[in-house]
Amino acid sequence: MRAFTKFSTIAAVALLSTAGCKVMHHQETAGQYVDDTTLAARAKAALIKDKNVKSSDFSVQVYQGNVTLTGVASSPAEAKLAAEDIRAIDGVKSVKSDVRIAETNPSVPK
Repeated sequence: MRAFTKFSTIAAVALLSTAGCKVMHHQETAGQYVDDTTLAARAKAALIKDKNVKSSDFSVQVYQGNVTLTGVASSPAEAKLAAEDIRAIDGVKSVKSDVRIAETNPSVPK
């Protein structure tokens, strides 16, 4: 639990330290930015909560309620499950999955 608290604190500091950038460049209003930040945090929490998804392999970007999921999944089922986890979050308008599937090729020398 202590590690989760540290992670949460670091994530909050990182998000708050960049809060002004998009607002200052007139890309989003302050309210939209807060909403997107909240959705991003909820999406990451949903991935962490799902034991069938390796959350550290995914990245979540949110803009005006539209989520882009990137990363590498170990299987198509994991990629689909991650996208479904995010679609289930209240406030998510759409999910674009740019997830790649890891290839395991035993014939390639190491």
